[in-house]
Amino acid sequence: MGWWSWGDGLGLIRKVSAPVELGPVGLPPVFTLAALAGIAGIASFFMSARGVGLFAIAAAVAALAAGQVPLKMRAAFEGNPFIHDVTTDFENPPQIIAGADKERINPPDYMGDDLVPNSDKTVREAQEEAFPDLTPRKVNASLDETAEIVRVILSDMKMEMLDETLTDDGWRLEAAYTSQWFGFVDDFVVRLTPEGSMTIVNVRSKSRVGGSDLGANAARVRAFFEKLESATS
Repeated sequence: MGWWSWGDGLGLIRKVSAPVELGPVGLPPVFTLAALAGIAGIASFFMSARGVGLFAIAAAVAALAAGQVPLKMRAAFEGNPFIHDVTTDFENPPQIIAGADKERINPPDYMGDDLVPNSDKTVREAQEEAFPDLTPRKVNASLDETAEIVRVILSDMKMEMLDETLTDDGWRLEAAYTSQWFGFVDDFVVRLTPEGSMTIVNVRSKSRVGGSDLGANAARVRAFFEKLESATS
């Protein structure tokens, strides 16, 4: 709803998910509150205050549900490299052009040789290790046929088309995806190159803000290729 920035939102999630010592048990604040609300709800029934008890139990259930968000985010953070840019072509990554001048913190350039924070691996090496399946695809369709299929897929994936350019080398289709909850915007570029009667497909997906994408860009590229394979097989 735009009441606070994404940075404030992530900071709040970190606070409510940080374990707090409660006697011999360490619980995140949101689960501590859920436990207290549940206890209060049960106690209210014995005190003939069922209205208050139902409200307290409902609050406990809501707190437990909300607590799943930081847990899932923490698991995604620990299970993915600290990168926010993935590509299927390291030597010549698809360029971000239409989205380059949009509001962003991360530059549009590919920084594959930069070291990942708190790691001895480069961005490229981290991607190759974590997502070895992100490679170019060759589809059995002409250049223009593939471009039309890609347009449909990008629309189906709720992306906004920013630019379509046909050059001597083939098509470059540039789109942007906006996440529903935080409103994060990621650039998504598809480069199509003809090879005989077939088409080579390279993709790049990059977050405009944030240090780690929690694996979102890689998951989006995989989803795109799954739809592409289904449409061209």
